[in-house]
Amino acid sequence: MDKNLHATRQHGHGDHEPHVLSHRFTNHANCPRYLGTLPDADGRATGVGVCGDAIEVSLSVDGQRITDIRHAPRGCTYTVACGNAMCHLACGRTLEELLWLTPEDVAAELDGLPEDHMHCAALAINTLGEAIDDYYQKIWGRQKTGPNP
Repeated sequence: MDKNLHATRQHGHGDHEPHVLSHRFTNHANCPRYLGTLPDADGRATGVGVCGDAIEVSLSVDGQRITDIRHAPRGCTYTVACGNAMCHLACGRTLEELLWLTPEDVAAELDGLPEDHMHCAALAINTLGEAIDDYYQKIWGRQKTGPNP
């Protein structure tokens, strides 16, 4: 079986030249194990990319560590793969460690990403940051108002 698959740029990105996508990319795109939402998420955010694609990220935190994370993408295959790769990289890490996670890390997890789809990796990382911010806003809100009755 060929380790790499060919794909054509689509979804308004590029000039329809074929690209070779890695087995890791196709696994993240076609079998996204982090797909979905967490109903009782500690942090949640929805980001919209420059191309109009969107990702909702929901996460659970325990002891400043991501214990569970999900993404609900609405967009192209690259957005699905980048969202899943971001979740894979984030799960189990501390919130402090995630400050250093970059779109380039997502691309590396996918064994590369065409330059005209790096914005999909940026969308995933930026939305993760917004979900973490939502988590902190909830924590700070509870500290100001006290515990829930």
